[in-house]
Amino acid sequence: MKLSKLLFVLSFLSCFSVFADVKLPTIFSNDMMLQRDTQVNVWGNADDGEKVTVTFKNQKVSTVARNGSFAVSLQPLQADAQGAVLLVEGKNKIEIKNVIVGDIWLCSGQSNMEWRLQNSDKGAAEIANANYPAIRLYYGNNYKPYLTPQVDNPNAKWEVCSPATIGRFSGVGYFFAKEINKELNVPIGLISANWGGTRIEPWTSAYGFSTQKCYEANYAKLVKNIPGTPEYKANQSQIVADMKKWIADSEKAVASNDYLPATPESILNMPRLSNQQQDAVLFNSMLNPIKNFRIKGALWYQGCANLSNGMLYRDKMHALIASWRKEFNMPTMPLYFVQLAPFTYGNQYLLPQFWVAQQAFADEDPYSKMAVINDIGNYKDIHPRNKHDVGHRLALLALKYTYGKKDLVADSPFFESLTREGSSLVITFRNAKQLKTTDGKAPKYFEIASFDGNFYPATAVIEGNTVKLASDKVTAPFMARYAWNQNVTTTLVNENNLPAGAFKQSLPIPLRINLDSLVPEAKNMQVAYALPIKNIKEGNMVNYIADNSRKLIGKKIKKIGYFLYLKNQTDTKFVYVELDPFTQDITKLGLPTAETQIYFRQAVKNLVVKSNVANLTCGKIALGNIEFWPCDYSMNNSAKVAGASDNKYDCGDHPANPSRNGYGSLQIHNTAKSEVILALNRFNSSLCDVGIGNNVSGGQPDYTFTQSAKNYTYSEFLILVEVE
Repeated sequence: MKLSKLLFVLSFLSCFSVFADVKLPTIFSNDMMLQRDTQVNVWGNADDGEKVTVTFKNQKVSTVARNGSFAVSLQPLQADAQGAVLLVEGKNKIEIKNVIVGDIWLCSGQSNMEWRLQNSDKGAAEIANANYPAIRLYYGNNYKPYLTPQVDNPNAKWEVCSPATIGRFSGVGYFFAKEINKELNVPIGLISANWGGTRIEPWTSAYGFSTQKCYEANYAKLVKNIPGTPEYKANQSQIVADMKKWIADSEKAVASNDYLPATPESILNMPRLSNQQQDAVLFNSMLNPIKNFRIKGALWYQGCANLSNGMLYRDKMHALIASWRKEFNMPTMPLYFVQLAPFTYGNQYLLPQFWVAQQAFADEDPYSKMAVINDIGNYKDIHPRNKHDVGHRLALLALKYTYGKKDLVADSPFFESLTREGSSLVITFRNAKQLKTTDGKAPKYFEIASFDGNFYPATAVIEGNTVKLASDKVTAPFMARYAWNQNVTTTLVNENNLPAGAFKQSLPIPLRINLDSLVPEAKNMQVAYALPIKNIKEGNMVNYIADNSRKLIGKKIKKIGYFLYLKNQTDTKFVYVELDPFTQDITKLGLPTAETQIYFRQAVKNLVVKSNVANLTCGKIALGNIEFWPCDYSMNNSAKVAGASDNKYDCGDHPANPSRNGYGSLQIHNTAKSEVILALNRFNSSLCDVGIGNNVSGGQPDYTFTQSAKNYTYSEFLILVEVE
């Protein structure tokens, strides 16, 4: 009995001792680096009321633990490659040995950032010579997603860069650090936080989604799962209340030999972890534990998993960096990121569309720059092995924009302006004094088009920082594009041999000539989108002639309008319809795609129709309906639209799955007369179905399967809004 009591007491004291020990997160470990020239945060766990003292070099700071944790800040430190001890003392003593001071960069993304040096070109030789004690490596990859923000990454640790440690680290990160260290003689630390095949959304904190209007729903869902927020408390309280009621009702049902009641919606909708692609789960896992750790900036190489997003990726990048700057408390955190490399993904246009989205973000964010690599890809390998040039180009950007080497040529040439000279187009590039090609031949991959949008290869002549384009197949060019294909190996470079980025640009197109001539009463309507009828999509993305939606975001929409103009050798048809707004989100008024989540199947009110098409009802129409979706559809009148048929395609069709791209439909109907006002279908073909009024030429009333775009030599479709 006495022995049992003694063992119990010893066990209790042992547990108490463990609990009382000061404990640090793994970001504080032997061989670590601290960030220079800024306050350095040190934090961890300790008993309430326990005095904790942190000593480093000539600084000594104390605090008292509260709520099981402590935090102190050291005053800014100078760069120092000489290892020292970081001492943390409470009821116990922790010595972090061989700590140096320099600049720390976060290296994050998917597999191309994760790609190990040992699997990169010349990896064996680099590893053999990688004795760089002034470069430190934090292996922060944690292949466990979490719904809630974590406070530590249990198995992560720092190591000194050496032949024994560098082989499994990021090749891109290593080449970046090696060059910065050599140029500045400053110690460089790298934090690896990667997971191959992941999307951008899991790397974005909940806050990031709140910064983009199109992701407000994502934020509302996430914030309910973050302990400490009012939304979390309200949601969890509702779940508990519903669960208690369900248990009570279930007990009554069992007692009376009755069926159990249905499970409450709040319980069914509880957040559940299913995989690593969910919003914020990798931020929670790998970045939240280190968000209080001071760093210099971030490197980002990701995008393959978001390739189909097209221009939406621009908004996702804004959300990502907004979240990092907020969580790391660095409002001007620099972000240097890598363009996706050429690769045979499938549809040839998806990748150049994505490149344009990446560049658009870089142009909009004052502290972000993109390293172009469209000259070093591998069509057959999504993981091109040349990581040296990738790291080098990131280093150039950091040296110029973070470290102040202003005279350094660090940016790739990008489109600046487009002008026409006779039957030629002249492209002016920024970030170049003298363009050239790496092979000494004329530049490849330039194309031009007239207003119809049909592109043809162009001869290209370099003159300084301009390229003059011409084609005997295009006498009146309006548009130009460059490297608009996934399988390119570009040769056009600037004086520092940095490759030119892809673009697609147009001269100002007189969009309103026909609208203003035929419908002067639409003078207050602004063009939100302009669409071609032929080749309406490239890959999953809409081939807009004009997209002014970003200029109109946030403005109150008073009226929505559509103008369809069709011309052939003998006839010209048009229809204009305006109606009350069925959405206040300007981004939901473009052509429906699965990526933009545009889906409307509903009644619309107060239509006004003007047209020259015989038998089409014009004037004021009280009620109509719309069918806007990106997917396939059937004849089934599942919505029970009055006057619609289950045996033909008309105003009562049934969408198959709006989350998938398919045939596609953008139709407006006069419900009372079962009449098509305008129809635009078959987005996944170069020849759409298009028509005004009911189809009387045989076939389906709404032109489904007609491919009628082939009947017209000229066409235009404008989506319009009147805003306050």
